[in-house]
Amino acid sequence: MKVKTICSQQLARQILKVKGYSENKNHYVFADPRGGSTWLMEIIQTIKKEPVIWEPLYLKLKNSPFKKLNFGWRQYIPEDAEWEEAKQAFDRLFSGEIYAENTLKFKTLLKLLRSESFLFKICRGHALLPWLTQNYNFHYKPIYLIRHPFAVVSSQLRHGAWEYSFNSFEIPQTPYNQHYLEHEAFLKTIKTKEEALVANWCLSNSIPLKHPENNRSWITINYEELVLKPEDSINRILKSWKCNYDVSSIDFRRNSATTKPDSPALVTERLANWEKYFNSSQLDRMGAVLDYFEVKNYSKSNPMPEKSF
Repeated sequence: MKVKTICSQQLARQILKVKGYSENKNHYVFADPRGGSTWLMEIIQTIKKEPVIWEPLYLKLKNSPFKKLNFGWRQYIPEDAEWEEAKQAFDRLFSGEIYAENTLKFKTLLKLLRSESFLFKICRGHALLPWLTQNYNFHYKPIYLIRHPFAVVSSQLRHGAWEYSFNSFEIPQTPYNQHYLEHEAFLKTIKTKEEALVANWCLSNSIPLKHPENNRSWITINYEELVLKPEDSINRILKSWKCNYDVSSIDFRRNSATTKPDSPALVTERLANWEKYFNSSQLDRMGAVLDYFEVKNYSKSNPMPEKSF
C-alpha cells in the first residue's frame, strides 16, 4: 500500500472520530447486488456531496462486526426483536465509529471535512428495513430500490462474484432464519443456480414489499421507473427529504462505475436485456419461484413492473 494512501486513511480515521456523525443525518440506499444501487448512489452523491460508505454488510470485510454476530448475507431481524449486539454494531456503523478502509469509497478528505453526514450504499440489507426503521428515528427516509428479479439474476450470473458451483439451496444457519425454514420443503426442490438466486430475491424482498409500512417508513423506488423517468423518481425522493435541487443539471445517461462492458449502450435497453439471457425452460422454472412466493410486483413475461410505486 502506498504511503500516501496509508496517510490518507489514518487522517480519515481521525476525522471520523472527531466529527461525531449521527444516523439521523445520514442518507441510505438499500438494494440487491446488481440492482442499480451504484447508479442511484452516484446521483444522490451528486446532490448531497457526502462521503459514501460502500456495502458495510459485506461479510468478507476484514474485522466485520456483523460477521462476528453470525449475520447471514441477507440477514433478517424481526422488527420487534431485541438484539442488543446488533443494535450496538449499527450504532457504531452509522456514527462513523467503525468502518473498513475499502467501505469508504467515492471519497475525498475534503468531503469528510465538509460533510456532517454519510451516504450509505447497503446491498442485501433490505430485509432489515422494518427493524431498522423501528429502532432508528431516521430524519431522511431510507431509499429501497427494487429491480426485476430476473434482471438482477441475469446481471449476477454475468458477474464474477457469482461464479460458484451449485448443488442445492442451503438455508443459512443464522439468527432469525425462520423465514427460510418455513419454506424449507420448497427450497429443497430447487435444482439450478438461477432458481436459487430468484428465491433469495423473493425471501429478502418479500419482507419490505409486504410490510404495511412499505413506501411509508422508507421510499420504495422501482429501478425501471428510475431508468425511464429519472427526474420524477429523484424529485419524489427529494420531496420526501425536503431538499431543493434542480435535477435538470444531472446527466442521467451516464453509466455507473459498476456497469458491465457487455451491457447495452442505452440504459433503457437494459430493462429487457435479461430476456435474451434465459431460455424458455429457465424462465418457466424461475417464474415458478415467483409464483410460489406470491410475488405480484414482477412477472416472467414482463420486463416492467406489474406494480410501481
